[in-house]
Amino acid sequence: MSRTVGPYTDVATARVEGAYELCEGSDETGRPVQILTLGSTSSKDPARRGLLSDTVAWAYATAGPGDAPILVADLEAEQPYVVVLKNPHLRGADRIMDRLLALGPATGPLPVGPAAAAQRAAHQLAAAQRSAAPASPSPVSTGGFAGSPPTSPPVVIIAPPKRRSQLVPILVGVGSVAVILALVVGVWILMSGGGGGDDDATADPGAGAAVDEVSQQPSDAGEDDRQSDEVPQWDEDAGEERVGGTLFGDGADTQTIAYAGWPFAFRLPDDFSCSEEERAAVCSADGGDSHITVGWEECPGECSADMREALREALPYQPLQTFQNGDVGVAERTQAAGRWRGSLSVFTAADGGVFHAWSSVDVADFRTDEAWQVFNDVLNQAEAKAV
Repeated sequence: MSRTVGPYTDVATARVEGAYELCEGSDETGRPVQILTLGSTSSKDPARRGLLSDTVAWAYATAGPGDAPILVADLEAEQPYVVVLKNPHLRGADRIMDRLLALGPATGPLPVGPAAAAQRAAHQLAAAQRSAAPASPSPVSTGGFAGSPPTSPPVVIIAPPKRRSQLVPILVGVGSVAVILALVVGVWILMSGGGGGDDDATADPGAGAAVDEVSQQPSDAGEDDRQSDEVPQWDEDAGEERVGGTLFGDGADTQTIAYAGWPFAFRLPDDFSCSEEERAAVCSADGGDSHITVGWEECPGECSADMREALREALPYQPLQTFQNGDVGVAERTQAAGRWRGSLSVFTAADGGVFHAWSSVDVADFRTDEAWQVFNDVLNQAEAKAV
């Protein structure tokens, strides 16, 4: 069945994946092309349009000799579309569609907030099984940083679930044995002592001491739990590094966000309101039009390069430009009129292991300076915990 997409007429639908449609036709010179677009309803969803824009930017940045060239991309049209030359020997628009499916569900609202990373990782796994091997990325410059290549398409690594501490079960087991021994000793003393005497008086403190020792051991574990729930303090001695923009000034109207169990605190403009959702602070202002999310997660094991890449790839606005030997990554997007969007990734080796601090921003463009200030504050506060 033929249809029209943008200036292309008499095109046929070749593949549909929820909100995404892949069509085939010819351009004005008669060359065969593939046209990737959004459905009529999805075209009205700003989140879908933004994801398509980011994915087209990723496709430009990672195009290799085995990828068909992008001929046209009109992302501001009423129904946005991207046109790729159709060549049986090259990967075409399917590569872009598979990337879209890797970053979110094909139908329904796109995931936002702290659950987004986990949902994107699940869809990455499904898309990775359909996709061909990724092309080698070419260098790009984002946010004013040059000299480092962007991250490659996702290497999906599912981290093992975090194991619960074994300390408390061990202590409980030891305590149970000690209590049983103490009771057996006490009964034996009562039965053999025949009702009292100096020996009984001498034996009782020993049994009592055993019980006291057991009762104190779980309290040590409780102290460890309390330490893990310690509220971090904003570090005045942190560095003044920047990934872009400026730092908060001394007289800036800010608030400090600090949650129990987090490895760092950070600052935000004081007109944002935040709620903690798992390991993320989801903050908004301007009646919900501006959003800033800051979070953290543990990087398991030795935090290998592949693991870091997988965690970075879970953030929106790909690809991130990396520097400081891959410890820091940042991206900004300004294609959408009146909006500033970006992502930040920071890996820090602290006392308890390596943790990944991250932030994603989607704000009105008049808040661009504030967004950079939040990124810089998270960067410096996270790096201040390095050992």
